[in-house]
Amino acid sequence: MAARVLMVLAMTLSFGCRRQPDVPPQQQSATSVPVTATAAPLPTRVGWVTGSCLATANQALAAGTPIAVVSLADKVSIAEGRVVGRTTSEAACPALMQERRKINESKWSFYELTLPAPVDLGIAVTGGSKVAPGGIDLTGDGMPEQFTQCATSEGVSFRVWSGTPYQGVPIWSGYYYLGYDVEATCPS
Repeated sequence: MAARVLMVLAMTLSFGCRRQPDVPPQQQSATSVPVTATAAPLPTRVGWVTGSCLATANQALAAGTPIAVVSLADKVSIAEGRVVGRTTSEAACPALMQERRKINESKWSFYELTLPAPVDLGIAVTGGSKVAPGGIDLTGDGMPEQFTQCATSEGVSFRVWSGTPYQGVPIWSGYYYLGYDVEATCPS
């Protein structure tokens, strides 16, 4: 354990001493954050969004945390916003309505967001990611990941893929329980 702490400390000091490369202003973005060895694990950086409500496995997001939301409407777009704070309000968060709350709260923590406009359905990313041509790069390989959503028999399945969607294993997945039957659209 002590050796691991020393290794992390040494890595932190060596990364802290390096000069960041100059990035031309046209390539800079509020969500451009370099991926480093100290970035938080993917499950705590990604979550799903409905309206202005974020569901995430992260139980400790601070108010003011910047967030990028990939809207999964007909035309995929990226909106930048901030975390307002935790919420337990069904008015602020449809996933917390009485018939949905118990199942959704069993896995997710909920946060209210400020966004330019509410998002019907989307996937949010906090820290440790950067905007790449065509999307958001979560893995640091310079290529944007693929963000998808589809309906199951009682909810919405969200997934993030490093390659072609619905082939192989997603690098992140989430589920929004709706509390009623819907027509499934997810590929088998």
